[in-house]
Amino acid sequence: MLDSTNTEPSDDVPVSTDAAADAVPPEQVRRALASVLDSEELSSSPQLSNILRFVVEATLEGRRDAIKGYTIAVEALGRDASFDPQADPIVRVEATRLRRALERYYAGAGANDEIEIVVPRGSYVPQFTPRRPSDAGVGVPVPGTAEPATQPAGPDEGDPVVLVPADAGRRWSLRGFVAGALVLLVAVVLAGIAIETVEPVAWRALVSSIALRPIERANRLGMPMVEVRPFDSTGGAPLPPSEITRSAGVVTSGEFTARAIEVRVRDALARFDMLDVLASPEVHPVVSCGSAGVSPYSAFALGGLVENHEDGSMSVLLRLSDLCDGTIVWSREFDSLKPGGDPSATEVALVRDIMAAIAEPYGVIQARARARVTASGGPDKAGPYGCVLDAYSYWRSYLPAEHRRARQCLERSVAADSTFALGYALLAELDLDEIRTGVEPRSDQPVLDRALAAAEQAVELEPTSAFAQRVLMDVHFFRGERSAAIASGQTSLALNPYDMDVLADFAGRLIAFGEVERGEKMLASATQAAPGMPPWVDFYRVIAAYLRGDAPGAASAADQLMGDGYAPGLLARALASNMAGEREAAQSDLRKLVEIAPAWRTEPRLMIERFFPDPSVALRVANDLADAGLPIPKSSAAAD
Repeated sequence: MLDSTNTEPSDDVPVSTDAAADAVPPEQVRRALASVLDSEELSSSPQLSNILRFVVEATLEGRRDAIKGYTIAVEALGRDASFDPQADPIVRVEATRLRRALERYYAGAGANDEIEIVVPRGSYVPQFTPRRPSDAGVGVPVPGTAEPATQPAGPDEGDPVVLVPADAGRRWSLRGFVAGALVLLVAVVLAGIAIETVEPVAWRALVSSIALRPIERANRLGMPMVEVRPFDSTGGAPLPPSEITRSAGVVTSGEFTARAIEVRVRDALARFDMLDVLASPEVHPVVSCGSAGVSPYSAFALGGLVENHEDGSMSVLLRLSDLCDGTIVWSREFDSLKPGGDPSATEVALVRDIMAAIAEPYGVIQARARARVTASGGPDKAGPYGCVLDAYSYWRSYLPAEHRRARQCLERSVAADSTFALGYALLAELDLDEIRTGVEPRSDQPVLDRALAAAEQAVELEPTSAFAQRVLMDVHFFRGERSAAIASGQTSLALNPYDMDVLADFAGRLIAFGEVERGEKMLASATQAAPGMPPWVDFYRVIAAYLRGDAPGAASAADQLMGDGYAPGLLARALASNMAGEREAAQSDLRKLVEIAPAWRTEPRLMIERFFPDPSVALRVANDLADAGLPIPKSSAAAD
C-alpha cells in the first residue's frame, strides 16, 4: 500500500536507481539529508527520521538490494528478527507518512534546497534530484531517471512536481508574481483534469506551495490538541480513473473508505469538550514543548490505515503519537469488521470504540496530558486546563481539599475569561457535589440555584456542547424536574453519541426515575464500550439490581464500589446489604454516610427525593433505609 494506491513495492523486487544515486556527490546528499532531518516535518518524529536516514545511507553505500520492508523494520524501527512484513503494515504506514512529510518540507521550508530526496511510489529506495533555480520552478530529475519537465504537469506516480523560485536574484513585481502564479495554477488544474489521475496528497502539496499556506493553531486554554492526519487505504478492487475522487483520496471499491473513517473520527473527537481538534489536515498545532521537552501543553497526531479485504471485511490500524517527544502513545488494530446491511452503522460503532479508548476523560489522551502536566510542575502551570484536571482529580478521590482547590481554580478561570463554557459546566457539577457527597456546603446562595445558573451559562456559551447539556440534565435531576432532565439528556446524547460518560449518566438518571430496564440496557452498553468507567457508574449498577429485586446482583455490584469516602457508594452498599439481610453491615455503612454527608441525618427524606425523584422509588428506598436503622420522619402522605 502506498498513499492511496495499491502499488507498494514487493520485497522480492527491489527497484534500482543507481544512476539517480551516483549522479549526485554523496557529501551533497548528506547535507541535504541533514537539512531534512533538522526540519519541523521530521525532527518531531524519530521513526520517520530513522527510516529516511537508513534508506539514504544504504543507497549511498551501494546496498540498495537491502532496502526492503523487513530490513527497514529491523534496522530502522527496532523490530525483532521475527518481524513479518506481510502481517504487520508498520513499514508501509511509515513510508506513506515519510513521503507526505517530504512533500510538505519541499513545498515549504525546503523549497530552495539544492537537492530533493524523493522516496518514489513503488519503492523504498530513495532518489536524489538536483533542483535548479533557473528551471522556473520545475524540479529537474537526475539524468537517467526521468525526462526533464518542460512545463508544469499534474503529479502522477512518478517524481512529484516541486516549485522553486526561477531566479534567486530576480525581483518580481507583485502584479507579475500574482499573474504568473494564477497562470501556473490554472495550467496545473487543467492538466490534472485531463489526466484524471491526480494523487490527492501530492495535489494538496502542489496547491499549498502556490496559494495555500498551512494554518497553525495556538491553544488558548491549554487543552490537548489533536491533529487527525489523512488516513491511508489499501485493498479492494481498483476503481477506473474517471471514478477516483480526488478530494477524498478514494482509490478502491471496498465498502469502507479511509476518507470516510477519517472524517468520522475527526468529527467525533471534536464533540469532546476537553480536546482541541484541528479542522483539517492543512491545520497544524503550534507545538510548544518547552525546554528538554517538558511543557504542560500537549499535542497529538492520529493516523490510520484502512485495509479492505476480498471477503468484504476490513481492518483499521490506528496510531496516536505525541508530537512533543515523537513517541507512539497508543496503537490498536480493529480487525475483521464487516459492513452487514448498513456500512455506516459499522463505521459508527468503530468510531465509538475508538473514542472510548482515547477521547473520554479517563482515556489515553487525557492520561497522557495529565502526565505531561504533572511532569512540568503540576496543574498550576497548565492554565484553565489545569483547573479541568483538578476537577477530575477530585472525582477520582472525592477528597474535600481537592474539591476546594478545583472550585477555586475554576472560579478564577471564569472570572478571567467569561467565555470559558467548560469552566461554568464543571463548576455546576462541583456545586452538585454539595448534595451528592456532602462536601463543603456554601451558604451564599442555594446550591441548586448556583448550579442551574452555571449550567445555563455553559449552554448559552456553547449550545453544541454535549457536556454542558449533560450537566444541565444533572441539575434538573436533582431539582426533581423529570421532563427537563430527560430532554437535556437526550440532547446531550444527540450532540455526542460517542461519549460513553454521557450515555452512562443518562442511563443512571433513567434508572432512578424508575425506567430500570431501559436504563440498565444503556448502562451495559456504555460499560461494555468503555470498561474503565468512573465510580458513580457502579452506584447505578447497584441501584438497578436493587430495584429489580436482585439481591445477589446488587451485592456483586456493591463489591466494585470504591472505599468509604464516597457517599453515594455507602448509600448503595447499605441498600444492597439490607436487601441481603446483612443489617449490621448496612448500619455500619449508614453511620459512615451520615458522617460524610450530615444532610442524610438532618434531612433524610429530602435527600432521598433528590437521589430518587420518582415517588414510588423514593418510598421504597425510604422504607428500606428506615428498616436498616436510618431515622426517617414519616411524611403525611406516607402516614396516610
